[in-house]
Amino acid sequence: MFLFNNGNNKNVPEKSASKKNTLIFDYLARNEKDLDSYRALYIYLHKLQNQRLKTMQRQAMIETFENVVKKSGGEIFGMPNEDMVVIFNQKAHDEILACLVKIRFLIHDDPLLQNAFDLEQINFVKFFDLGNGATDFKNLIKSNMDAYETVVPADNRKSSSAGAPQPSFVGGQRKLRRELTPSMLAKVQKALAMTDFSSLIRRQSVCAVIGKSPPQMLFDEVFVSIADLRDMLLPDVDLTANPWLFQHLTETLDKRVLVSISRHDDGSLTQNFSINLNVSTILSDEFLEFDENINASMRSTIVLELQLVDIFSDIKAFILAKTFAQSRGYKICIDGITVDKLKYIDRSHLTSDLIKIIWHPTFMDVINEDKHFTDYVNKMERARMILCRVDDPQAVEVGNSLGINLYQGRYIQRLLTAQPRKTIFEIRK
Repeated sequence: MFLFNNGNNKNVPEKSASKKNTLIFDYLARNEKDLDSYRALYIYLHKLQNQRLKTMQRQAMIETFENVVKKSGGEIFGMPNEDMVVIFNQKAHDEILACLVKIRFLIHDDPLLQNAFDLEQINFVKFFDLGNGATDFKNLIKSNMDAYETVVPADNRKSSSAGAPQPSFVGGQRKLRRELTPSMLAKVQKALAMTDFSSLIRRQSVCAVIGKSPPQMLFDEVFVSIADLRDMLLPDVDLTANPWLFQHLTETLDKRVLVSISRHDDGSLTQNFSINLNVSTILSDEFLEFDENINASMRSTIVLELQLVDIFSDIKAFILAKTFAQSRGYKICIDGITVDKLKYIDRSHLTSDLIKIIWHPTFMDVINEDKHFTDYVNKMERARMILCRVDDPQAVEVGNSLGINLYQGRYIQRLLTAQPRKTIFEIRK
């Protein structure tokens, strides 16, 4: 299989390939006894000068190697700089060369491949023997990792909302999957209608944390695990690669989440929770039915999270949906804001109740480089800011130094589960 290895909903970037195993090193370790019969093909995809061709043909390259690699028990990996690694049995060497012929044909217009005749000598690819420790190959992977150790890991899209997520990186690498097609999407949507959807729903808490005090839970974010959905229905397909098809998928997921919450019978999803929705979903009949099943007095404790990219794709629809939802008592949270985009967002004009800022280790670099950063935070109102994807104590320390008190992420969840559960819900007007 050639898949994005997303794992948990939030991944921490590895600091160095030498400190922790990467996907490729794990693969080599598992197959150490058989490596004498294997080779690696490193494709310097980042060297292509024609960006349009690189984008269009990347999927074709994956599919070209896929059948050969499947038969030989190999694997295809993607590097953070867009390069590709194909590991294959030496018995399939001629088939791999045939694949290269096809690839050279696909991208022959790129200057890099002009006048290139010897498939094993062109500076677009390089072969490595994996026997005897494969030192040269491992050094190449390590140097690649070290050069790109600051790659920002995107959240494995944790919910049914607009915008295609980027692939998460494990050790800076990812396994490659086939793209979702319209026919596959139709099958997924049909399967969802017959699936026990409750098994796909996950929760992660948004908490108040001040200094060294234990976290106090405000509400649970209820979301769909895209990774689990993929593994259950189409394990060899990247559901997020095509943003338009993923948009259609999330609209289906939105409606299933609403139905699932409405039918929840253990009493735990009646208040103090948030859900990720498309703007279009709030304007749908399914949301009206969901709204009818919610106790009016509880609506003010429910947060509707909307992705920034979805909001600006149709600002008029957003305003209509937001106005309707807030008139019914729901709170609106704008999700998907990176630290470098904070200065371009005016929360007061969008009249949202909350905003989510994505934490990343380079957060401090942006703060130090922009002397007006504190002004942006002041404009947003600290009491309405949630720092999310918090995976380590540093994020809380930095957030507290900025006056931010609301956090979400794996680190916060660990702290929360280590103590008796307490619930508060107070958002200042």
